[in-house]
Amino acid sequence: MKTMENAEDTALSQLLRQHAVRHAPPEALALRIRAGMPQTMQETQALQARAGLPARWRRVLESLALFGAGLATAWIAASILLVAPPTNDIQDEVTASHVRSLLADHLADIRATNHHTVKPWFAGKIDFSPPVIDLAEQGFPMSGGRLDYIDGRTVAAMVYGHGSHVINLFTWPAAPGQRDQPPRRLTRQGYNLVHWSAAGMNAWAISDVDPAELQSFVDLVRARTAMAPQ
Repeated sequence: MKTMENAEDTALSQLLRQHAVRHAPPEALALRIRAGMPQTMQETQALQARAGLPARWRRVLESLALFGAGLATAWIAASILLVAPPTNDIQDEVTASHVRSLLADHLADIRATNHHTVKPWFAGKIDFSPPVIDLAEQGFPMSGGRLDYIDGRTVAAMVYGHGSHVINLFTWPAAPGQRDQPPRRLTRQGYNLVHWSAAGMNAWAISDVDPAELQSFVDLVRARTAMAPQ
């Protein structure tokens, strides 16, 4: 009888090892679960002993309890991942648009070096007035503008140069209730990006220019935006 029970226990253990799905929880979550396990197991064993369960079935229930804890951990981890908002989508879209404009030689729909020509071109094509600023005297000459598509909407792209480098400045309206955000530096695929929002507008500057030079460009745009002709 003992031999049969041992054989069944072995078969059950093999079945659980083969078909039980194992999930690795986040470290912090795993620590919290481990911290609660001893007490839980002690309580479970005490209940089993009081119920007079045979040792064989105690082992089965303990295995199922551990398996259930693993499923709960996986469910919690999956819930966290699904609820957490994506953080890289727009950065990737901005980078892709910048690279695409360089590869396709489609930097500008309107080629001009002054706002008197570029700004009127956007009228009627988009539902907002993008900042169009002349920065040639500061070392960032404008070469034109175009329409692009980022974050599920049409955006304005202003094109500037700095030496042999191209700077794309993307702008579009911020979401209702969105707070102003100070400039934040990022990198993607070897490109430098700066993102900020102010006065109800989102702005992204991207280039392979030196990060300090790109920050100087952003500082000029931010300082001049309030004074730009509307």
